[in-house]
Amino acid sequence: MENTFAANLRRIRKKKGITQEQLAEAVGVSAQAVSKWEMTSYPDPQLLPAIADKLGVTIDELYGRAHEDKSIYLRMIEHIQSIPENDRMVEMIRMCYAMPQSLMGVHNYFPIDPHIYAAEGWSNYSRYLHSTGMLEMRNNANLLFFLLMPEPENGYDNVLRYDENMVKLFRFLALPNALRAVYMLMGCEDMTFFRRHTLTEKLGISDENARDILDGMKELGFIFETVLDDGKSDERIYNFKVCHLFVEFLTFTWLLLHQPDNFNYQADNRERKPFFRNDTYKRTKNEKEKAN
Repeated sequence: MENTFAANLRRIRKKKGITQEQLAEAVGVSAQAVSKWEMTSYPDPQLLPAIADKLGVTIDELYGRAHEDKSIYLRMIEHIQSIPENDRMVEMIRMCYAMPQSLMGVHNYFPIDPHIYAAEGWSNYSRYLHSTGMLEMRNNANLLFFLLMPEPENGYDNVLRYDENMVKLFRFLALPNALRAVYMLMGCEDMTFFRRHTLTEKLGISDENARDILDGMKELGFIFETVLDDGKSDERIYNFKVCHLFVEFLTFTWLLLHQPDNFNYQADNRERKPFFRNDTYKRTKNEKEKAN
C-alpha cells in the first residue's frame, strides 16, 4: 500500500521549490531523515507542525485529507487541536506572525525566531495602525504578546472613558510599597490566603502602611476578604484575585515606558484619525459645581 504521507511530502516539497536539505534544516533533522520520510518512514509527530510551516500547508494536507469544504476557521481549530497542549501557545504565536505580514502585502510566510532578539538583547515588534483598528505584537521570546483591537464604531473612549476609578488605581499604586505588595502577591500560589502581617514581614513595612495598602486593594476589588475563626479570636484574611489581569496591565505599562523603536513590519494608515473622540475628560455642569 502506498505511503500517502511520503508521496504528498515529496510532491508538495518539490512544488514549493524546497530542497530536502532546506526542509531538514528548518525542522532540525538530517537530509537523510527527510529522504526516508519521502520513501517509507514517518516523522516524529512533534515535528509535523514545523514541517507544515516550512511547506506552507496544513498537517491534513500532508496526509492527503481533503479540506476544500471546510472554512479556514474550522481548519484552524482542527490544526491547533491536533497539536500537543503544551505546544499550542507556540503554534498560535506562529499563526499571529502571519497577520502583520499579510497586512503589509507579503505573499510568503516568513517565520520569526523570537529567541534571536532575546539573545541579542534588543526588542523587536510588528505594528499596524488603521482607521479600522490596530495590531501590536512583540516578537521577543522573553516577553511575547499579540494585541488586535478593532476600533469601535464610536471610538475607543466610548468604553475606555475617563473614569475617576482609574485615578483611584493610580493613586493606590502611588502608595508607598503598594506596587511591591502587588509583585509579592503575584508570586504566591493561586488561591493563597494571607494576613496583614504577611505584608509587614515580607516587605518590611509598618502596620499602618500595610493597612493602607489593603484598604486600597479592597476599594478597587483586588482582594477577597473573609474572617478566620479559630475559636479564640476572629482574624481577617485576604486573597489576591487579579493576578493574570495585573500581568496584562503591567505588560502594557512596560510597553508604554519602553516604547518600540525597532520593527519587523510597521505601517500607519490611520489618516490622522484621533484615537479618542468623545471628550470624556470634560466635566459636566454638576461636576464643575462640585469642584468649585
